[in-house]
Amino acid sequence: MKISEVLIREGADFLGYTKNEKTNTWEFPDGFESQTPHRSNMAVRELLGKLGYNPDFENEGPMEIDEFIAKTGGDTDREVKMYNQEALRIKKTHPELTHVAFA
Repeated sequence: MKISEVLIREGADFLGYTKNEKTNTWEFPDGFESQTPHRSNMAVRELLGKLGYNPDFENEGPMEIDEFIAKTGGDTDREVKMYNQEALRIKKTHPELTHVAFA
């Protein structure tokens, strides 16, 4: 197999979550689609660090959506604004989702 034939899907998507209290797990609804691009793990770490979150997102739980919106709301960085807008969209279209995370 040639290296050009291998698809590496490293990275993360920005998703909305709710906690299932019965199973104690984080879930997102069937058919949920992120409106933001798939990011490399390094790009996600840089973004989270810039926002003051722990960049080790693979080992962190989801972030509370209202806190994320407040933290990103006044930022003029284009990438940060994009994720702020996506969090606002998630909150509006899926009010049952109370948290967001990169996964």
